[in-house]
Amino acid sequence: MRFERRRRTAASPGRSGARPSARPIPGRRLPAALLSARIAARSAPRGARSIGAEPRTGTLAEIASHKRALLVTYRRDGTPVPTPVWAAAHDGRLYVRSERASGKLKRLRNDAFLLVAPCTVRGKPLGAPLEAVARVLAPEEECKAERALARRYGLGRSLFERAMDLLRVDMCFLEITPQARDRRA
Repeated sequence: MRFERRRRTAASPGRSGARPSARPIPGRRLPAALLSARIAARSAPRGARSIGAEPRTGTLAEIASHKRALLVTYRRDGTPVPTPVWAAAHDGRLYVRSERASGKLKRLRNDAFLLVAPCTVRGKPLGAPLEAVARVLAPEEECKAERALARRYGLGRSLFERAMDLLRVDMCFLEITPQARDRRA
């Protein structure tokens, strides 16, 4: 009986393909996520706010050699917004996991272009940025992203993800592909 119940719940809608134990509530965010994001944006290191003006000569190997990556997304008015994240490289792409309702995903839905650079835990850039585009992975594509991130970050990330699963936060995976922005438009 117990085994049958697990099988039924594993196939239920709303579950992540990569994290079968997750049962997210659509739109659910971490408590105080908006407040902490605003505080982080105001206290971002000076280099993180001005990285958009740096020459875009970074490489995927350079970013993959550091523990964290700085994602720089753009608001509708063109203002860059830096966010430090855990990122794992696999097959020429970077994979990131984020809250589905986060500001960075809202900005990426408007404009998929972003800059990626290696950074410290607070978001201070450690190298040149790389131009890229991002997309949200479909549930059937999430397994490769989960494997890459789990292999890269181990136990610390595992504990963090378990907490997200328990809080039922609505999370998704991003696939970031290096690609220069077409400047003719």
